[in-house]
Amino acid sequence: MSHNHSHSHDSADHRGVLGWVLALNVVLLVAELIVGWSTGSLAVLSDAGHMLGDVGALLIALGAAWLARRPARPDQTFGMRRAEVLGALINGGTMVVVVLLILIEAVERLVHGSPEVPGWPVLVIGVIGLAVNLGSAWALYRSDKEDLNIRGALIHMMGDALGSVAAIVAAGFLLAGIHKADAVASLLVAVIVTWSTLRLLSATLRVLLQFAPPGLSVQAVRAALLSLEDVAEVHALHIWSLDGRQTVLSAHLVARSPEFATRLTDQAAAMLKARFDIRHCTVQVETDRPCGAPDLGMQAPAAAPEPEPEAGHGHDHGHGHGHG
Repeated sequence: MSHNHSHSHDSADHRGVLGWVLALNVVLLVAELIVGWSTGSLAVLSDAGHMLGDVGALLIALGAAWLARRPARPDQTFGMRRAEVLGALINGGTMVVVVLLILIEAVERLVHGSPEVPGWPVLVIGVIGLAVNLGSAWALYRSDKEDLNIRGALIHMMGDALGSVAAIVAAGFLLAGIHKADAVASLLVAVIVTWSTLRLLSATLRVLLQFAPPGLSVQAVRAALLSLEDVAEVHALHIWSLDGRQTVLSAHLVARSPEFATRLTDQAAAMLKARFDIRHCTVQVETDRPCGAPDLGMQAPAAAPEPEPEAGHGHDHGHGHGHG
């Protein structure tokens, strides 16, 4: 048997941008809480609720990014790379809770009536919040939009940007004396944010459950391996993602003859990198797979040794049982 291991454990360091965005959002959170409570605006308070979730999300993302940069240990061969995935999962879960609270309050106000809310403070805080939210979202997007941890924080930022837009629109209606617009705007924002949150949770669970990365066909990878000149069979093929970005593959290849085994691993690794951008692969080459062994992702156990036949009793253990 022969093995090929191709490794890449580098991950981008997002702690600087996360720290900057966190500080900016803490200042905005305090401002929105003051304006929201003093005016009674649900649009501003819902945006502050998003912002509160954002601050927690950014703290989680910052902690996860710090853990992900810790070096690997003998008992943690991948280090803490999946800490960022867990951070994204926690952020998605907290966002669901915030959205539910906003939905309940918005429906309550629509059914039982909305209080009178002054429009100008809502308009001012909405404009300031929109600028901060869009600036934070752009910084996160430029940092690494493919990182699930960053995506979790980014969804919170975009949710707040929508909340700020809703506050601005609601302020216009409030100035015109239409007070229910405040609750309607919050309701629309909650629905939009829910869609983005569910997408994040779906992507995170795919990683944690070790599904194949979206957009990568396992059948296409299998066919590509079988297309290699010296490959007779492919089995125990497993493809998953370590952190939502780095794809990992392991496979057993059956070579057509023993002399092909040594070069086959290098050929497979080069092909996987070139065609599928799979840089971390473990390829095991076999030349004598037991006849009829099941495809279980492991080698079939060696057969127990046969007992020595007694004198005068011959046995035939071949695949044929002909009698002359």
